[in-house]
Amino acid sequence: MSAKKKTFVGITLISITLIIGFVFYGLYLMADEDKYGDLVYIKEEVENGDLILKCSKEYFSNKESEFDEIGIIEKSFGQVYVWDNKNTLKKTLFDWCERQNAQKVIILRGKRKVKNLNILKIDGNYNYLLNSTEYEKITETL
Repeated sequence: MSAKKKTFVGITLISITLIIGFVFYGLYLMADEDKYGDLVYIKEEVENGDLILKCSKEYFSNKESEFDEIGIIEKSFGQVYVWDNKNTLKKTLFDWCERQNAQKVIILRGKRKVKNLNILKIDGNYNYLLNSTEYEKITETL
């Protein structure tokens, strides 16, 4: 085989490999977005110690939502987990939000990281955290 043929075959094989690689990477990203939906964007923005608030009841855009569940974000090994409000149960972000039918989710980042939710004054409704000066809203899903 001549040098020109070897070069042509080599470049063709590399090109085919790259194209197949890009196709599979695109399919991987699509599968991730299909599974997580809007949560795929939250996965990239959260940090350890962020608070996540969930509204499980249906709401209307002109009415304020009541956030009835709270958790703490933990990131490890490329996955995002949520500790429940008693720090006893750790679930994936998808299980905590989607499988329990969350209607609205808000992520809050505090000036100091929260490791245990027992320090928060809990009155059954977590909306007061949205107006607190100690927390800033990072993102939300509808």
